[in-house]
Amino acid sequence: MSVPLSRSRPRSLTRRDLFKGLGLLGLTATLASCSRPAAVSVDGLPSQTVWATYPTGTGTYNDVAAIANMVTNRSGSKVRIMAGDTGIARIGPLISGTAQYSRAGDEYYYAFEGEDEYTSENWGPQPIRQIWAPPGNYGVLVRRDSGIETVSDLRGKRFPRLLASTSINYKLKAILDFGGLTLDDVRLVDIAYSEQAEAVKAGHLDVMYQNVVGATVEELASQYPVRWLDLSGGSPEQYRTWEELAPMVLLGEARGAAGMAEGESVVNMQYSIPLTTTRDRPEEEVRAMLDLLHDNFDDFKDSTPDAVAFAADKVLLAPTVPFHEGAVGFFRDIGRWTPQLQERNEALVEREKLMQDHWPDFWDQHSGSGDAVRLWKEWKAANLPALAPISEITDTERS
Repeated sequence: MSVPLSRSRPRSLTRRDLFKGLGLLGLTATLASCSRPAAVSVDGLPSQTVWATYPTGTGTYNDVAAIANMVTNRSGSKVRIMAGDTGIARIGPLISGTAQYSRAGDEYYYAFEGEDEYTSENWGPQPIRQIWAPPGNYGVLVRRDSGIETVSDLRGKRFPRLLASTSINYKLKAILDFGGLTLDDVRLVDIAYSEQAEAVKAGHLDVMYQNVVGATVEELASQYPVRWLDLSGGSPEQYRTWEELAPMVLLGEARGAAGMAEGESVVNMQYSIPLTTTRDRPEEEVRAMLDLLHDNFDDFKDSTPDAVAFAADKVLLAPTVPFHEGAVGFFRDIGRWTPQLQERNEALVEREKLMQDHWPDFWDQHSGSGDAVRLWKEWKAANLPALAPISEITDTERS
């Protein structure tokens, strides 16, 4: 369905538009109610919010469920979880207003930039804001009995091409680039993110992409010893495409990953799957939500392997989309906001304004070209101020 864009700002999808589109992608989303609300109220919070995230069994879902229970129990504001197996299924409800918060994966970045599947009449650059950015480690793993020890050993192997998950597919391509391989060097298997583990067990897939912790990957490792492929020690040429393909990624060491013995470690991709909302979410509400997370961290910090990363002294990785004003105020008040972060945030807000101001004219000119995705990226490269790589944003530790 095509609906003309507003000339003044990018169009937000209606619920009807969104779920028609998601239905075509085979969305299987579920709403899970958290525990019964306690008789406590917190100023600024609504009676209920919906949070969209990854499917059950993933570490990300478990993190969100633990936080949702805390919010409900401590504030009386009920949180419902909407689980989706594709990137659009997780970020789309946020943009449509069906969900108020999302922990969606890097789709938040591509929606903000209006890139790839978001370079379309019904999407375009979206006013996404992050509010909490816990770091995590992600990478590719194989069964130890596969004989695969390095990324270069993946030549000729069955390699995932995840359905409707552009951001992870970019990371998978970056990993192949690190190993000196291309997509033509592997046997691509079209598969949903949540189906990877079963495919590895059954021998239908040789490698999978996953958070280093979570019920799904822990179960796999308990049945079949696994090996995480190390991404360290490469030459600059091996990482040459990473800034383009995965601008939110740093190299990071992981310990305690599924299947690892005590003392083992691996270097893989470190980035945040942030909790996001939209620009128009009330500042008072966002601030109240973050105060709850901070003040009641002890309630959920031991609930999942990754929950410790939600501590306020860890959740301020350099952003690739702006922080919400309510989050800026929170981090400023606890002494975590820095001049470099302020400068970065202002640059991102200005980038958003320029994209949204120029998007309607761009789409009018190029909607019928069949090459709008490439042309939009080229337009941004030519017309928007360049942003420093996040690896250069080092002053995130103190005010």
